[in-house]
Amino acid sequence: MRRSTFFIALAGVLLLGGCSQELTAPVATRSGAVQGVAADGFEMFRGIPYAAAPIGDGRWRAPQPHAGWADTLDATEFGAQCWQPTESGNSDFLERLAEGSGMGGFKSWLLTTLGGLVTAETSEDCLFLNVLTPDRTAKLPVMFWIHGGGHQFGSGGGPYESPSLAAEGVVLVSINYRLGLYGFLAHPQLAAEDPNGSTGNYGTLDQIAALQWVRDNIAAFGGDPDLVTIFGESAGGHSVGQLMASPVARGLFHRAIAQSGTGFYQFQSVDADHERWSGFDAGRELARRAGVDGDNEIGALRALSTDALAELATDPELSATFHPQIDGYVLPAPTAAIFARGQQASVPLVVGSNADEGSLLYYFGLPAIDGGAAVQPQNIDEWDALLAAEFGDAAAGLDGEYVIDADADVPKAAEQLMGDTWFGRHAFYMADAHALTQHPAYLYFYERRPAAEAQTLGASHALELAHVFGGFLPFWPWDARDDALQAQMQGHWAQFAATGDPNRDGLPAWEAFDALAPSEMNYGHEQTRAGPVTRLARYRAMRSQFHRRLRAADYSASTSAASRSSRGNASSAGSLGRVNTR
Repeated sequence: MRRSTFFIALAGVLLLGGCSQELTAPVATRSGAVQGVAADGFEMFRGIPYAAAPIGDGRWRAPQPHAGWADTLDATEFGAQCWQPTESGNSDFLERLAEGSGMGGFKSWLLTTLGGLVTAETSEDCLFLNVLTPDRTAKLPVMFWIHGGGHQFGSGGGPYESPSLAAEGVVLVSINYRLGLYGFLAHPQLAAEDPNGSTGNYGTLDQIAALQWVRDNIAAFGGDPDLVTIFGESAGGHSVGQLMASPVARGLFHRAIAQSGTGFYQFQSVDADHERWSGFDAGRELARRAGVDGDNEIGALRALSTDALAELATDPELSATFHPQIDGYVLPAPTAAIFARGQQASVPLVVGSNADEGSLLYYFGLPAIDGGAAVQPQNIDEWDALLAAEFGDAAAGLDGEYVIDADADVPKAAEQLMGDTWFGRHAFYMADAHALTQHPAYLYFYERRPAAEAQTLGASHALELAHVFGGFLPFWPWDARDDALQAQMQGHWAQFAATGDPNRDGLPAWEAFDALAPSEMNYGHEQTRAGPVTRLARYRAMRSQFHRRLRAADYSASTSAASRSSRGNASSAGSLGRVNTR
């Protein structure tokens, strides 16, 4: 989500800008030498191009190899972030974040004020990555970070450059990838010109190109190309699931960590209209609104400037479709369907969610149930009607899982329902599906609230980033429990990257997920402990509703693939069949 990434950028400006640094010795890559900065025993290489600039005729094409450079590349500064809107959303979100954190009035005002001063360069020329290494003479596990932002916002810079995580003995890589209109536009003419019949997944193909760069170059930075962990949060977590589902990404990573995102509820397809416009419909409509038509709509759209496309890029109807697309090549079927068939990458997996995912996101207009009616119930009658419509016979049991004694309790319950349906249940379903195919899976549940009595956020969406990457938000309430939790989460993440198992001496013991006796690691507010899945009854009651949506989406994808095959489309994976939803 856009709003979950703002404080990342702010922290980067405040905390990293004043570090005393010196230049590193040059490092040779296949494209040319790069020179970064060294500080406190770490070496940081920023803004390294991993593909050619996707501009001009490269707009809406798969990433191409970079031509390279003759002189040593200055890799001391982050590259431009991929194009995204920069004028909306920050103020309201920052006010809610600061107020909900329980920080004092002056600190809250200062955080909000400073937030309004943060700007970052955006460009279509943005395919850069960053490398942080504690020892480039070693052969260390690689952790490959995919940022969040709803596939519309964010970048790989700022405090994702985490010395405290790298100090656990990993090489940390973070990337930019094309977003929104430039990353996920689908159009039949784009499919026709692509040798694989693919369209609408340029951002995902960027992630794959960056993984190929890691395979080819990371050894020079002290990383082991045969020990790569992909990890991401929110849209980055969805990307992790989609990379696990994509046959194009096979062999490029060896572990996976999905934080508050799985790809399981994303059913966007290039030529099926399940739940909203198909990608092709949206692409044709974009061309119509841009005033271009005919046999060369894409050529005409490529001729338009970034500024000329800005209004269309932010149109809510169109941008709702700018997500990874089921196209028969990058994604042959819905991610959840691929997992249900056991066709995902056979790598160890960590997946989890936060206890209060909806405490901020719900109040920016998201519906209470992902894929359901665009409803935010305000009273008991509306709540009962929504549950009955979506969950049928399971509604009565599910209703008992939420505390509602009066109409005034409904918004808080709906906020909780939103977090469960969009995030919590899908983490559980992902762990369950992966474990059923005999692959190691580890489920977590994060409950740490801000360390202030006046806080109202709870364990909101993205708060675990502070403990995975180290405390970086200025003025954020923090105490000894946060120090301990940071050590535990970073230890578990790094150990998992090294071995495929998060357990090591000195860390809370974490059992692998067992579908017959589901358990999770609970990163609680006061202590960390392993135990039964906290919200198991909720997730099980919600399963039939999700399976109904998945069957409909998978049927649409199967029908579309068969249609493409009958037309001789090179992207077709043939009939995908019906998913076994147990």
